Amino acid sequence: MTLEAPGKHGLEGWVSVIENRWKNIPEFKVDPGKFKHLAIICDGNRRSAKNKGLAAYEGHRLGLEVIRGTMLACKQWDIRHLTFWAWSTENWKRDKEQIGFVMNLAAKYLRDEKAIAPIIENSVRFHQIGRSDRLPSEVRGAVTDLEKRTSSFDGFHVNLALDYGGADEMARAVGRMIEAGLRPEEVSQNPGLILEYLDTAGQPLPDLVIRTGTNKGEIPHTSGFMPIQTAYSGWEFIPDLFPDLTPESLLPPIQNFIDYERRQGK
Repeated sequence: MTLEAPGKHGLEGWVSVIENRWKNIPEFKVDPGKFKHLAIICDGNRRSAKNKGLAAYEGHRLGLEVIRGTMLACKQWDIRHLTFWAWSTENWKRDKEQIGFVMNLAAKYLRDEKAIAPIIENSVRFHQIGRSDRLPSEVRGAVTDLEKRTSSFDGFHVNLALDYGGADEMARAVGRMIEAGLRPEEVSQNPGLILEYLDTAGQPLPDLVIRTGTNKGEIPHTSGFMPIQTAYSGWEFIPDLFPDLTPESLLPPIQNFIDYERRQGK
């Protein structure tokens, strides 16, 4: 795909470009009994913004449009569980200005009726996974309100991983198991029991994880994303920076995974 030259658009111009990219979604359907959950590690927001002549933190605004487009594409493709890793436990180490921008953006977006209209209109069940205690109160309140507002929906689930880290999730899960009074022998004799105490409890495990923004020649890494849930998942590392993701670049990894599974007789 040919991208427009840096500096040709301002921020809102690039938002419009991304919106237009996601208007025509290729026809495709998965077997929802076999492909249930797609997870995406949203890497490359800042790099994409810099490539476009924008401030690095403005890449997160572009990324929101890709989240919206991806959500609608997966709904059309009958992928019924979708996870975006948008903010990690490590991201708090970034400069305060960027953190403030991202958190204000999240609060504003989750409260904006126009922005969340696709969620409501498509009966999307919204979940936040990760820690909530460290999120600013404005973000935490917006998350809680949207979760409550969509709590009656069940056909299509979207997880937004905010302040998420795999090690942190496991530690919190162990804490919940201790609080529940589980004995060590109960846990050791049932390794799958921990799934009931993870942030994704009750949801199918990811079939495929796509990490965007992986440069050619770079050694791919998982950054500790869902270490238990993705133990048997497929992984695809693609070069597209997250804001530059399109339906045409998202679909091939999904098709390749399904074809591979079919060849394996699954």
